[in-house]
Amino acid sequence: MAIAAIIAVAALLIWGFGSIIARLAGAIAVFEGLLRIGFTGSTPTAYAILAAGLAIWMTGHWIWAFKHKAWRTRLALTAYSLPGLHHLAPIPTNKPAPATAVWPSHRRDAY
Repeated sequence: MAIAAIIAVAALLIWGFGSIIARLAGAIAVFEGLLRIGFTGSTPTAYAILAAGLAIWMTGHWIWAFKHKAWRTRLALTAYSLPGLHHLAPIPTNKPAPATAVWPSHRRDAY
């Protein structure tokens, strides 16, 4: 019974504060990964921290979008609009396709 209560409290905390904490922790981890790459060079640990930070940051935005049915930032919308990642988006990205060039008509009757 106590385990069920702990799980319920943890789920409520994740629902209430999970997106903020995940986005903040992810940004810190990305920053740390970039600093490690800059100061110590390309090590597997630095790239692992960078990848984990990006995953945590994107999870925070996923939670926010799922909960509020809107994207928190334009960067998150752009990230989840990428090919392949748009399948993971909790809500539609609805990002319009790039505009195609329209060539002018050179017909005589168009004038």
